[in-house]
Amino acid sequence: MIKKLLLSLSLLFIMSMHSQVVNWNNDISTAITASNKDKKPMLILFTDSNTSKGALNAQILNTLDFALWSRDNVILVKLDLTDDSSNEYLTRNLSLKKAFGVQELPEICFSKAGIRKEKITYQLIGKTGYKPGGVKSWITDATEILNRQQE
Repeated sequence: MIKKLLLSLSLLFIMSMHSQVVNWNNDISTAITASNKDKKPMLILFTDSNTSKGALNAQILNTLDFALWSRDNVILVKLDLTDDSSNEYLTRNLSLKKAFGVQELPEICFSKAGIRKEKITYQLIGKTGYKPGGVKSWITDATEILNRQQE
């Protein structure tokens, strides 16, 4: 009985810890600064309120494996494309969606960016979305995309 209780408490602790581990930026300017400072590419998630509860979130983005991988490899950026009055960045986010050629939501773009003379230039590294196979398979694919930029 005690073992089951300890296991349950451990699982609850891990799940609550996960919500504190993943830190999504919603301002691309802040993310660019962090990306250049940490020398990590950005993982830009294009999403809206209709797609926030799909398989990508449930099976990939809301896992501890993803949280640990992302902490070491990328700067996380979530760009909301929900058309409502509380979305102060909607125009800029839609412009970035078009620039990256995003067709379906949710979609993830890996990118680097630089600021020169107050103008931002983006370098698209690759794109992905949800793929069946679980988080470990997704991380393998994402790592391959990121490794292509170093070749």
